[in-house]
Amino acid sequence: MCAGCAATGRSTIRRELEEKGIDRGTIERWLDVGCRDWIEDVKRVNKKKFGGKQPVSLAERAKRTRFLQYRGFTHEQIRQALGSNDVGD
Repeated sequence: MCAGCAATGRSTIRRELEEKGIDRGTIERWLDVGCRDWIEDVKRVNKKKFGGKQPVSLAERAKRTRFLQYRGFTHEQIRQALGSNDVGD
């Protein structure tokens, strides 16, 4: 496991490995190994950056989503980690 992988999403890891010349098949086999719980990684990064609170507005949810996508997590991983589309009151 690379240093910082827990704070980096699957797409970022894939891109960096491709840039280093590692073939796509090897990358996919490594990333698909069941030892990674990507949803827990998203939750951990979200908590570290934004605290444990739910977003209070759609704008805040969008801000978090953009940040997590920038970190390389997929939309589906982010959706599962942040829960429903409902925001706090």
